[in-house]
Amino acid sequence: MGKQVMKITVLCLVFLLPLLTQAQKKKEMNLEAYKWENRLLLLFTASGSDAELIRQKELNRKNMHGLAERKLVVLELVPGGNAANMREDLLKKFEVEADGYTLLLLGKDGLEKYRNRKAVPLEEVFKIIDQMPMRRQEMRKQD
Repeated sequence: MGKQVMKITVLCLVFLLPLLTQAQKKKEMNLEAYKWENRLLLLFTASGSDAELIRQKELNRKNMHGLAERKLVVLELVPGGNAANMREDLLKKFEVEADGYTLLLLGKDGLEKYRNRKAVPLEEVFKIIDQMPMRRQEMRKQD
């Protein structure tokens, strides 16, 4: 009897875990949750195999410390990805073409600060962020 209950419990967890994970991801994808806490780097593309997206991900991997220091969260808005449910709304909201690659930088206020249709070295993004009044205030507090 005990083994049967254990099997049922494990089976339930196996089926429920993806649903719980997906619900958690959807909750995390609410951009309002980031407002005033994080800056966002939104990466829009029509495919996860897009060359610009792959290049941007590599550039991001090389600058993890800088991303963390600037409280910059990267969201990949790819069809079928974990943000697919928000992708269409964000494409419309920011007037992004659905068929190509677009990088958007949003400030902590949730407003667009920078846009590019190519992968961008993060040093360029960091320069923009480091000129923002809120970032300057953060840097003064760190000193």
